Amino acid sequence: MEQFYHLAHAFMNLDLVALSDPKLSIMLCVMLALFMVLENGFLPTAFLPGDSLLVLTGVLIYQDVVSWLVLPMLIACSFFGTWLGYMQGRFFGHTQLYHRLLSHIDKPHQEKAYYLLNKYGILTLITARYIAFVRTVYPCIVGAAEIPQGRFLIINLISAIMWCTPLVSFGYYISHTKLAETYQSQFLSFILYLPIVLLVLGLGAIIWRQIRKRGDK
Repeated sequence: MEQFYHLAHAFMNLDLVALSDPKLSIMLCVMLALFMVLENGFLPTAFLPGDSLLVLTGVLIYQDVVSWLVLPMLIACSFFGTWLGYMQGRFFGHTQLYHRLLSHIDKPHQEKAYYLLNKYGILTLITARYIAFVRTVYPCIVGAAEIPQGRFLIINLISAIMWCTPLVSFGYYISHTKLAETYQSQFLSFILYLPIVLLVLGLGAIIWRQIRKRGDK
């Protein structure tokens, strides 16, 4: 618990030296891995900011807080999380619990996932990776549709690589730009705080939707 406090303190204060400490660095990697699994694999945590965390990872690699070894770890966690979503859909897709969880996701996101699957098939998992919420819903729908697991695992791996690698590389690349070097403090503040802001907004949207549902009832 104490290490988590130190990590949060260093993160909020943009203390890259503290974040580079091996203990905090390892804990940071564990947190990133956990977020990847949760965001990709479980409907209640679909609001987690996966895209911005991957860009942040690229920036942290540039700042020598973590190494490039974190990239294959994030790919593996993304792959595993999506597989968990598929298995949930496969085993619980026809249960009331599954539909109750799915009801917490906005209808437009659900409809978009169904549209992609019906029109383009399982290959659209690659596209779905880049759409927040849809990348969490889609594997569950694929599993509920009982699409063969072998095909799904291949596309899952390809899509995980094609999602994680470009976004982490983008974060690493923009760290080299003249603008980022000139306004380094502002740039780091934006990149580090963006996932937190998106997390709060996503959580707030879910709470607001629940309040509205109760109000309608």
